[in-house]
Order: sequence, then C-alpha cells, then structure tokens
Amino acid sequence: MADVIKTSNELLIECLFNDGDTRTITLNRPRSDISAADIESLEDFIYTEKIIIGDREGSDFWKIKKAIKRETTTQYLDLEI
Repeated sequence: MADVIKTSNELLIECLFNDGDTRTITLNRPRSDISAADIESLEDFIYTEKIIIGDREGSDFWKIKKAIKRETTTQYLDLEI
C-alpha cells in the first residue's frame, strides 16, 4: 500500500456571547473567496435574527470574535516492508 495524503479546508468562526461564553462554528470546505465583509455580514445577520444563543446561560449572541481559514494536510505512512 502506498502513502496516503489527505488535505482538508475549514473555516472556524468563534462566536462571543453577552455572558462571556464562546462557541466555535466549523464549516468544512468553505468558499475560497470569503472576505472580511462576508464575515461582518454574517455577524450582522446572526445578531439581528438571533439565530444562535449561548448554552451556558441562554445569553444572546454579541459578536464574532475571530474567523480563521485552516488547511490541514495529513499523511498516512505505509510502514510495510
């Protein structure tokens, strides 16, 4: 068996709530052209429509603390001789 290389892309969106709690939303295979303006629009939408709430005390969403694109490469080595 040959070595196997797997690459994955994710967008991690860390949300901050009024009570100080945080939650991270992970999106697999995001668009490659996501901009800061897109993240700001998402933040406004989540805030005005109240589509998520904190799970610790049921607190309201406050803002997106950060959004990070992450690419991970994993290599599975064939160690058979």
